[in-house]
Amino acid sequence: MGITSSTLRTRRLAFAARSVGEGDLVLFLHGITAGAVVWDPVMAELGRHFRCVAVDQRGHGHSEKPLTGYRAEDYVADVAAILDELGPARAVVGHSLGARNAILAGAAMPERVGAVVAVDYAAGIEPEVFEQLRAARTGGDGVLADLDDARRAVRSRSPLLPEAAVERRVQHLFSIADGACSPLAAPSAVDQTVEAMDVDLTGPLRESRMPVLVVRGAQSPFLSPVAYRLTLGLRHGIEGAVVPGTDHFVPEEAPHDLAALVRVFLAR
Repeated sequence: MGITSSTLRTRRLAFAARSVGEGDLVLFLHGITAGAVVWDPVMAELGRHFRCVAVDQRGHGHSEKPLTGYRAEDYVADVAAILDELGPARAVVGHSLGARNAILAGAAMPERVGAVVAVDYAAGIEPEVFEQLRAARTGGDGVLADLDDARRAVRSRSPLLPEAAVERRVQHLFSIADGACSPLAAPSAVDQTVEAMDVDLTGPLRESRMPVLVVRGAQSPFLSPVAYRLTLGLRHGIEGAVVPGTDHFVPEEAPHDLAALVRVFLAR
C-alpha cells in the first residue's frame, strides 16, 4: 500500500497532500518548518485501518505561501476548508504546531472532528519555551550551500532523529536552485507563525468534550512534565502517553510506537 501525493484545492488555499488507505478519515498536521512527509512511517501503518491524509500546512512544503495570515485562527480555518473537501475526521493528529492547530480545530468543530491526538504540545507550556523558539529563529532559515549542509541543519534539531528521518526531510523539504539549497518552508511564514505560536489552550481543552490523547516525548525539552500533567488534569476524556527514548520529534523517532498509540486510542 503506497502513499500517494496530490494537490488538495480548497476555498482558501491549495495544499500539497499525501494519502494512503481507506475508511474513516484521519488528518495529520506537521510541526513548524516540517511537512506532510514526516508522517509517512506513521501513515504507512495506520493506512491499514484508516484513510490517512497529511497536508503541508500554509507556508510550508509545496502548499501555497501567502504573505500574511499565520495566526492560530488562520490555521484552524484551513483545517475547516480541508474538511470541507475531505469530509469529517475520525481524528486530527498533530505534532507541535500541528498539535496546537488540531486542539483548536477540534474544540471549534466538535461535529466534524471526532478526536484529537496532540503530540508534544499541550496547555501550560512555559513562556521561556516560546522565547527560546523565537530566539532560535533570529536571522531565519538562510540559504545553505548544498544537501550536506541541509543534513547537518536537520541533525542539529535532535541527536535522536534516525538517519532515514533526516534523509526524508532533506529530500522532500529542501530545494536546490542556482547552486544553493533552501528550505521549502517560507522564512517569513515561519517567523510569523513563531511570533503567534503561544496560544492558551487551557480553555479549549477544558471546555470541549472531544476525546484527546496527549503524547509526550520522554526527553522533550518542549512539553515539560509539569505542562503534560496540567493538561491531563483539565478534565475527564484527556488521556496521556509518554514515549521512551524520544524528545520533541516523536513521530519521526518512534513512528511504530505512535501509530500503535493512535490505533488503540481510536479503538476506544
